[in-house]
Amino acid sequence: MRFDRTTSGGFTLFEVLIAVGIFAFAAMGLMMALDASLDGARSTQREADVRNGLENRLSRYSSGPLRAGEDDEDENGVHYHAEIGREEVTKSDRTILRGFWRIRVTAKWSDSRGPQEWSLSHLLYRND
Repeated sequence: MRFDRTTSGGFTLFEVLIAVGIFAFAAMGLMMALDASLDGARSTQREADVRNGLENRLSRYSSGPLRAGEDDEDENGVHYHAEIGREEVTKSDRTILRGFWRIRVTAKWSDSRGPQEWSLSHLLYRND
């Protein structure tokens, strides 16, 4: 049995460089996917915080005595604007029903998708 010393059983430098290049591209793709996943998670958390802020403010303005007016607040990069006012509601026979209030809360913020705006509103009856 004779062995030819010109062919080796190990890897050549070229094969190692190709393997390192493939690994680098795979690692870069993984990092990009992870970054996109983290952006999505941050966006979802931000939207949940905004939704909670809107609901809390709507609840706060709905309880207690009502006064017509506007209110502005800033919290964690989100601007909240509340409007409270009387609203006339008419029945089908055009009779005006009094005692209704419209409460609207709007949130404005910016994220990676650009400026965002959400609004939450409800109609409340108070027998004054």
